[in-house]
Amino acid sequence: MKHTAAVLAMALQSSALKRQTDSSLLPEELAPQLARTLLDWARTVEPGRALEVRFVVAGATSTATRDAENSVREHFLREAEKHTQKIKDIFRYARVTSVVGLLVLAVLLATAQAIPDDAGRLAAAIRESLTIFAWVAMWKPADLWLYAHWPERYWRRQARRLAEARIGVIPATAANADAGA
Repeated sequence: MKHTAAVLAMALQSSALKRQTDSSLLPEELAPQLARTLLDWARTVEPGRALEVRFVVAGATSTATRDAENSVREHFLREAEKHTQKIKDIFRYARVTSVVGLLVLAVLLATAQAIPDDAGRLAAAIRESLTIFAWVAMWKPADLWLYAHWPERYWRRQARRLAEARIGVIPATAANADAGA
């Protein structure tokens, strides 16, 4: 069954247009509050469903839709790229911590195995402590390889969804814009 697009209509103040020096609807960098609102909304829409954002603006120009679409698309493509870079950084860090963790694991396990079984209770306790500490040294690398990248993948997916969203600008009368704000 094909889903219809999820639509978010947002009223923007016409003063937002007047602050622009290049007559575009939205600044090159989206306002953090606007970007957060769009991300929060996208999170509530089920995965796989298309997104559509409609900005309702009094006195919108004919180029406003193209400018708004470009601004939103470029912003969220940059955000997606930031998350891609964070994923790469996580795996780079995972490689380094894995090497360190494996070295610590090898040294501590070798040390623990060097303690004879009949060395006494204190030596046995030290041997067990070294073994536990050796495996704890692998905790962070395991966390990085298995789990740390998933939140970044989630946010990258949301940013890509918003970059692919259909963007529209709907001209509104001053009365409609005031009622929607």
